[in-house]
Amino acid sequence: MNILDQIGNTPLLKLNKITKNLDFDLFVKCEFLNPGGSIKDRMALCMIEEAEKSGKLKPGDTIVDQSTGNTGPALSFVGAVKGYKVQIFLPAQLSSSYNPADRIRIARLFGCVVTPIDINDHLDNIGTLNDVEKAAAFVAIRMQKCYQLENNDSTNWWANQLCNTNNTKAHRENTGREILEQMDGKIDGWVASIGTGGTLLGVAETLKNGNSTLTIAGVIPTDDPRIEWVRSRAVHNALENLGVPDLRFIIEDILDENILDHEITVQNEDAKNMADRLCKEEGLFCGMSSGANVHAAIEMGKKMKKGSRIVTVLVDRRDRYFAEYPNEHYVV
Repeated sequence: MNILDQIGNTPLLKLNKITKNLDFDLFVKCEFLNPGGSIKDRMALCMIEEAEKSGKLKPGDTIVDQSTGNTGPALSFVGAVKGYKVQIFLPAQLSSSYNPADRIRIARLFGCVVTPIDINDHLDNIGTLNDVEKAAAFVAIRMQKCYQLENNDSTNWWANQLCNTNNTKAHRENTGREILEQMDGKIDGWVASIGTGGTLLGVAETLKNGNSTLTIAGVIPTDDPRIEWVRSRAVHNALENLGVPDLRFIIEDILDENILDHEITVQNEDAKNMADRLCKEEGLFCGMSSGANVHAAIEMGKKMKKGSRIVTVLVDRRDRYFAEYPNEHYVV
């Protein structure tokens, strides 16, 4: 037994103070209590172990991927325990207040090689694009670096969290089943940040099985509308221009399966305020994505029938945002 055996089986709690004047119940899955500090531990472990089983990842290999934050530390954590080298490409900036310094420090403490990519170095090529196209191009640039590393050297394995179906599998077979058991199958609503799509889709597929009335909401940050750059195919166009073969994103599965009943865009200030309340009122030391999820779940719950039971996730720990304090920023 080692620390990886402690991933998952996180507690699910009913909020009390934040929801005291509401006529529905809101439950939170405490994923920030995973040993690596975030929900991404689950998919990092699943993706790596499935790659090992298939022979794509072998002893001595290097795991590579791009991330805005939590996947980097998660792959670094799991990779370190299993003895792999890890290299992660992070954005140097997404907005005026985004600062990935803490996520970078965590990944490096696990032995990861972290390379921040500055969008300003690429403005000559993407300066004429609109905001969605620029965001798509920026992630495509980081994906291209991973693709090139894997394509040029077989000892590099690209985890590719945005397209890896084992990301979804981790939550369909584990997170979703845990929630179903902890809620005794009585669930009316499921809310999660869209992010890579893995958590939202995987849990939804499990919860919807035999529950056709389940209401599902995807949460979108104002500064990182990934669903738009997939829906518009801006990211596909950017990858094609960079010479990366066509890829299928998990978000495309969400769109094609018509999983979402609601898409809820959350302002950064609302995410931060709710994260503050979760700390001060409920004692839950969680970060901005968690605040966004709870804020969105409350907004959705106000439109549902009295007595509804809604579940969302607390994604990561608050200390991953200390470098940004007191202006922490919500990204996924």
